[in-house]
Amino acid sequence: MQKVLDWLTGLESKKRKQLYFALGLVALLFGVLLSNTSSPKPEQAVESSGGSFTVSGEIFVHVVGEVSQPGLYELDYGSRVRDVVAAAGGFTSDAVESSVNLARLVYDGEQVVILAESQMATAESDGFISLNRATSSQLETLPGIGPALAGRILAYRDEIGSFASVDQLLEVTGIGSKLFEQLKVNLTL
Repeated sequence: MQKVLDWLTGLESKKRKQLYFALGLVALLFGVLLSNTSSPKPEQAVESSGGSFTVSGEIFVHVVGEVSQPGLYELDYGSRVRDVVAAAGGFTSDAVESSVNLARLVYDGEQVVILAESQMATAESDGFISLNRATSSQLETLPGIGPALAGRILAYRDEIGSFASVDQLLEVTGIGSKLFEQLKVNLTL
């Protein structure tokens, strides 16, 4: 250790300052690397318990409609709609299994709606267009809906599984309240 101290005192003042600066940078980079390796992964939920934080992989999903036991369920991160339905005791006899995408991943705080046959409509029924069954070309027959907007409606439907209400159409980018007022008279689930 004495040899290192003698070597440092023997350096020019400018060289000593450069060495201290370089050592400071190395220490800073080392600290940043250590802090990044110990932080939780972004896909994991963080829960608070007694003032300290623990990393957890659970999410909460609310399932309603045609399942045996509707309610709030705690599931593992990465669960799919089929897992939610299984946790809720499975479909009822009135359920339309195709009203949801069973393979879709669910996310924390989501509500999954399982529809009954009576809540479903055909793609076109009595002049109405079904948000849950319509094709892109059928949606394009609506006033103000072109191919791009029809594509966004279908993408949103795929993302959520199915529309639970016609009002959900307002959540699609490009559908404002004025356009929605024109459309809603022609829409059904």
